[in-house]
Amino acid sequence: RDRTLQNHSFRRQQLLPPASHRRFEPRRKFARTDRLFMRSSSVAGILFPSILLLLLFHCSSLQAFSMTWKATWQDILNGGPRRWKVDDIAAKQIALSHILEHSVAPSASTRSSMRILCPLAGDDTFVHYAWSHGHDVVAIDIVPEALEAMRLQFGAAEDWTFSLTDEGTLWKHKSGRASLYEGDMMMKRNALVNYFDAVYDKDSFGALTFDLRSKYCERLSDYLKDNGTLYVEVKNKATGRDEEGPPFHVEKQDLMEESSFGKCFEHVVSLGEVYKLDRPTAIQTGHVLRRLVRK
Repeated sequence: RDRTLQNHSFRRQQLLPPASHRRFEPRRKFARTDRLFMRSSSVAGILFPSILLLLLFHCSSLQAFSMTWKATWQDILNGGPRRWKVDDIAAKQIALSHILEHSVAPSASTRSSMRILCPLAGDDTFVHYAWSHGHDVVAIDIVPEALEAMRLQFGAAEDWTFSLTDEGTLWKHKSGRASLYEGDMMMKRNALVNYFDAVYDKDSFGALTFDLRSKYCERLSDYLKDNGTLYVEVKNKATGRDEEGPPFHVEKQDLMEESSFGKCFEHVVSLGEVYKLDRPTAIQTGHVLRRLVRK
């Protein structure tokens, strides 16, 4: 019996490969897959945190800007320094005249009733001024108090109704020609894509930090029609050009960087000084850009 068991064990050992082969055979079979997985994991281990950090940086930067913007407006509305605010109607008349002059609208009647977007508008009186001259206006800002002050320029508060949407709170005037979006300017609003004949940008570009400009320019390019007119006002500083903003010192080349307006716009004209400022350290300059035809 013992000899039978020994023979059986001997034959079994002959049929099986050596233990060392058995141990590493599965490993050999999947070795290439393991190496690829380990290599991919290593790349992912480097890439994913980098992307995450980039996204977090962008979000934190946008959040910081929103918080600063809100705090600044609260200070202005509470009687603090007026900073960049210009309520002189003559300045708004100048802006609208430049928009109309450089519009490529096919007829005078079309130019008399344009759709004009006012991004990061605050309570800029241009919105009411353009509306009072027959144009349809849409303003976007993230500060509720600023838009509340703007609505009062139109008359009674009861003339406005609001609705809560996925794109922010939307206020509509009873005339049907004025709408105010209370929310993030960088959010893409599908209802506004390829909708506007013109954009009025007073100091908005020059108020944004460099990392936010690309997304801002992308939104304006989304919303403007082909050959639409972009009127931009920026600060040209006599001193302190390299200092932190806002407002930042802005020239034509800053506007037309490929990461800014250069990709989707052509520069039409530099207007030079468009009106006088109270501050002696900067002049208010204007530029007209035109939306390139979509391919």
